Amino acid sequence: MTDAKTHNTNRLRDYLQSALHLRLDLKPWQGQDALPLFLAKEFEFAQTHLLSVPCIFAFVSGDHDATPSELAKRQDRIKGEVDGVVVFVFEHMSAYVRARMIEKALPFVVLENQIYIPDLAMDLREYFRVRAPSSASSLSPAAQVVVIRHLLKDNHDQWTPSSLAKKLRYSAMTIGRAFEELTANQLAKVEAIGRSKRLVFPADRQETFALARPLMRTPVKSTHYFRARHMPKGFYGTTLPQAFPYGGEMALSEQSMLNPPRTPHFAVGPKNWKTLQAGEFGVEVDHSDEGNYSVDVWRYDPDIVTGEHKADPLSLYMQFQNHADERVVGAAVHLMENFGWFQA
Repeated sequence: MTDAKTHNTNRLRDYLQSALHLRLDLKPWQGQDALPLFLAKEFEFAQTHLLSVPCIFAFVSGDHDATPSELAKRQDRIKGEVDGVVVFVFEHMSAYVRARMIEKALPFVVLENQIYIPDLAMDLREYFRVRAPSSASSLSPAAQVVVIRHLLKDNHDQWTPSSLAKKLRYSAMTIGRAFEELTANQLAKVEAIGRSKRLVFPADRQETFALARPLMRTPVKSTHYFRARHMPKGFYGTTLPQAFPYGGEMALSEQSMLNPPRTPHFAVGPKNWKTLQAGEFGVEVDHSDEGNYSVDVWRYDPDIVTGEHKADPLSLYMQFQNHADERVVGAAVHLMENFGWFQA
């Protein structure tokens, strides 16, 4: 299985498990060998069972230009080789294609956004992501990072997409879309200075946080457990991924009086998650008692705001503000008490 295919399969598995609260085992679909050659090469496939029903997931590449009508024909050909449901998986989808897919009752998943499988009576959506900026129920990762940096950092009076992109390790295009998103949600405004655009937050930090808070969400997408490799005999050190910042209650204890957990806990962004999945720091296991460290996968790099080897306090607060343990919530609030604009 190629790295790209593994990444797509893992993203789908993580999203389905998080949204449906199920434990899934996604595997490559062997039945594609029976498909016409053009169809076998057109999609990447994975298989699992949902509610005891066999499901074949066909990954639609970003440059795929088949219409919903053409996808319906592809579905019929694939269903001829499997007794189950064929689900198309998209990275993103336009409102027009979405409407046409639903009109034709074609099952689909938009990664981290929507699950539509009418055969199983599923129509779950977090928010529908489109290319054009719009007011949404939650901020995109890049937009949330911009807000957090504004609230926690000074010296940002000349924020342009290109200058901020260098600080936050995003492309200027992504930051430009974040600017438009913040404007659409009336959190900020964009001023034109010659040919450049500058982001301005008109309200003070306390009001900005009050307005942004309903749109902000935990940075953590999923949590995984790993068993680290053993050090070769005669060698000293550790095989834990200590190049990554701490995550979870480990990160909270690092910046508060909370006692650290017994098991090391790290945090990674989307790119470093790929490094972990490659097996350099051990193998992933199903349960916490099988591993010797755990990892939170964040929607953005945990150190993207601080620029240091640690997560920022506001992201940690967003992660733990609704925790069941009052001690953990108290520690998260304590992180923010030095900021005069903060109100729990």
